[in-house]
Amino acid sequence: MSEFMQDRRRLLRSTAAWFLGGAALTTTQSANAWEMMSLSSTSTLGLAVANRCGGATDHAWLLAQLKTELAADPSAQTLSAICPLCGCPVSVSR
Repeated sequence: MSEFMQDRRRLLRSTAAWFLGGAALTTTQSANAWEMMSLSSTSTLGLAVANRCGGATDHAWLLAQLKTELAADPSAQTLSAICPLCGCPVSVSR
């Protein structure tokens, strides 16, 4: 087979691959990861989200970690962090 025919087939294969890849990307749906949904306050999930923070006892591990960091850093007067579980701000000062 001539070199021209091999180059032609390679060009056709790569063109088809690009076309199919582009078609696959355009037909897929987005993940909707940033879509906001409203919750009913009477639903199970709505109650769980509304009652997510039970007070200082829920943040005892975070308070202990902040106190340890505050003791290790003599120049800091106040340290604060956001609870990764519920989003509540937690702060410790001298």
